[in-house]
Amino acid sequence: MLRLIIFVLFCLTSATVAAAQCRGTDLRDRLTPSAQERLKREIAKVPFAYGNHWIATKGKQRIHVIGTQHTGDSRMRSIMRTLRPVIEKADAVLLEVTRLELAKMENVLRDNRSLILITKGPTLPQMMSAATWSQLSVLMKLQGYAPEQTALIQPWYLSLSLAQSGCGGRGFASYSGLDDRIEDVAIRNRVPIGSLERSMDGVSSLAKQPIRDQAKLLELDLASDLNIDDQVVTQRNAYFSETLAEALLIKEWTMYRDIDIPRSEVVRLLRQFDNLLLDRRNKAWMPVILRTKGNTLVVAVGAAHLPGRNGILNLLHKRGYSMSRAAF
Repeated sequence: MLRLIIFVLFCLTSATVAAAQCRGTDLRDRLTPSAQERLKREIAKVPFAYGNHWIATKGKQRIHVIGTQHTGDSRMRSIMRTLRPVIEKADAVLLEVTRLELAKMENVLRDNRSLILITKGPTLPQMMSAATWSQLSVLMKLQGYAPEQTALIQPWYLSLSLAQSGCGGRGFASYSGLDDRIEDVAIRNRVPIGSLERSMDGVSSLAKQPIRDQAKLLELDLASDLNIDDQVVTQRNAYFSETLAEALLIKEWTMYRDIDIPRSEVVRLLRQFDNLLLDRRNKAWMPVILRTKGNTLVVAVGAAHLPGRNGILNLLHKRGYSMSRAAF
């Protein structure tokens, strides 16, 4: 799960990862000819696989759907030169969560400890092998957690605490993600902004994964020696080339490949994770989008929410919107 959480940090959350030097390379550059052909075949089956800016049109309404990356990169400055006029003329801008909504997260976590703690059933030492539990205990001790505390923490939260990658943003002012930049422009131009969900909905989706499956993913991660920076670099490069769906497919093919576990079980766990973090949230956002008034709307969400059968773009298409790819 830790490797999934790192991927989430770069695709879906507002966290910034600071660590050692980046050691990753783009996995797409290492695909064999047969794997490249497989990628072409499988990507052809993914609805709206390419593009970070699409326009959904129905009647007089135009919805600009923008795929974002929440961690910053100086290359976003040129993207904003294209997006700024669109934002300035919008009747409303919808983000996953606004800064105002995100500010509530600490209080919500404090008041809803069941999102973080194991409140019933077996604890982590009972769900993990002795060797893995010992390894986890040592790692968490370095962060100031006693073993008896670690034993009661949900694996998704432990994964977030342990997540590290050297592959952060690139260039000057890389700290500011595309969501932040879009929100800044909307605020300066007095364009109404709104949240598609509450501050804790994304975190709640992580906590909804069955606890034993969370523990399995964490155990797999602690056992894997694969370089997670490769996944991060692949995702980042794919984002800026507007081909993120390729990175999502490669993630499923390659994660935990060095561990002796049936591939079908790995795929089950990864797809369960994506269903909770992406598909269910996409569907929950649709009523918010559809009831927002205005002829020109901007919907800016993590780019992983755009492609696929249950992606935002296909969900809008199924509701009668015509779709056209726009400049990014």
